[in-house]
Amino acid sequence: MATAANTLLFGLIGDPVAHSLSPFIMNRAFEGLGLDAMYVAFGIKPDRLAPSVMGLNALGAAGLNVTYPYKEDILYHIDAISSEAEVINAVNTVMFFDNEVNGFNSDAPGTVTALETFTDVLIEGTHAFVYGLGGSGRAAAYGLLERGAERVTFGTRSMENVPLVLDRFQYAFPEQDIDFVKIGGIEDLDRRREAFRDADIVINATPVGMAGLEKAGDLIEDASWIRNDQTFFDFVYYPKQTAFLQTAQRAGAKTLGGIALLVSQAMESLRIWLDEGFDVKEMAEAVEEFSRAEPPTGRRVN
Repeated sequence: MATAANTLLFGLIGDPVAHSLSPFIMNRAFEGLGLDAMYVAFGIKPDRLAPSVMGLNALGAAGLNVTYPYKEDILYHIDAISSEAEVINAVNTVMFFDNEVNGFNSDAPGTVTALETFTDVLIEGTHAFVYGLGGSGRAAAYGLLERGAERVTFGTRSMENVPLVLDRFQYAFPEQDIDFVKIGGIEDLDRRREAFRDADIVINATPVGMAGLEKAGDLIEDASWIRNDQTFFDFVYYPKQTAFLQTAQRAGAKTLGGIALLVSQAMESLRIWLDEGFDVKEMAEAVEEFSRAEPPTGRRVN
């Protein structure tokens, strides 16, 4: 039972956060570990981001998770960032040290933890195809490359940010191959097909497929591109079976849904804050049971 004087306060900031599963995950983890701590979701409007971070720090909060749309904006309100957050250029985990605000990215190691815990994939030496050049896609790529992936190909609809991302990743991983291919339309079709078919791991790090965006279409252009020894990982967790995963399953490939990432990145955040962890498989089962009773909205929030 938390006590007023000694309770460690953690939270999630974003907009919206009302239906986030993170409070359930973290408070269950605190209880299981016997920690005097609590986790609260704070819905923060854009013009209140800076004073909210400062206020939570002043009130003695121990740490925060950061979700949409602030994973990049939070960088302007942090004193120091970790090496992975600097390359990814996004922060989803904040830790308060006295008067200093430090930023980390638990999505990167969370991607690796999810794949290694819930599948039989050996990441070292693999080629991954990652849909999405946003913060989630960059975090996934960083985690895989740090774990020893030989090559990562980003599939993106806009090539605008490619030069900056390429510079950061090539500097961090000079011995590994980082590539980009434009998705949509007939342009680069041959390169997309070649990169997709060559990949060992295919990740959807975009919102396509979540409830409310089902009509955005399936990212998989041609099911004949799929090999049955590939692993498809969708970061979307509601609905549980997206078109992306269903197409891969019908073609005989292995699949992994977004709850695996949700619980894995949460566990990695807990490691950053308190050097503690939990059984991610057990937590995933608990989240699925909780979700059946309290279905989340279509918004993909941590």
